[in-house]
Amino acid sequence: MEECFIIDACVITSASPKTPVSKRVATFLEMFLETKNKIGMTKTLKEEWLRHPSPYTAKVYGLLKNQRRIIKISDHETVEDLRIKIQNIKDKQRVEAILKDIHLLEAAIVTDKFIISLDNKARNNFNHFYDCISGIPDVCWVNPSVETEFALEWLLCKEKYEPTRFIINFKNGVYA
Repeated sequence: MEECFIIDACVITSASPKTPVSKRVATFLEMFLETKNKIGMTKTLKEEWLRHPSPYTAKVYGLLKNQRRIIKISDHETVEDLRIKIQNIKDKQRVEAILKDIHLLEAAIVTDKFIISLDNKARNNFNHFYDCISGIPDVCWVNPSVETEFALEWLLCKEKYEPTRFIINFKNGVYA
């Protein structure tokens, strides 16, 4: 079954054979490219991907584009009120951090609800958002740089929408 993933720009820019961590990310991306899965791309996310040009980024983006595996995501009414709800959070520093990456959550909500990102700080901020605001759909977040998240196994399994990977269940750097 084909699914749509929101892949943060930090994933594509971190993939390389240089260190064990960056190699895990590269292996994850290579395995992703072997699947028939697609990526969701908002205008903001595309700008982030293209702001960090590298031969690898160009290769991955070009391959996905040529195979018609990029789903263009426009602003959508079902997530418009997320930004309004964020303003209700009292911690204004956290609000600013959440708004920096909100396009990832918005895109995941209107697609298959999967975010691939290395940014655990953003994941913690989104967890706080989930704790403060009710009614947000559950979204899975996978960090392929963290060995204990078993990202490759998750990518290859049939049932990816696991409550243990929901953002709301991520507390202080670990899943509860």
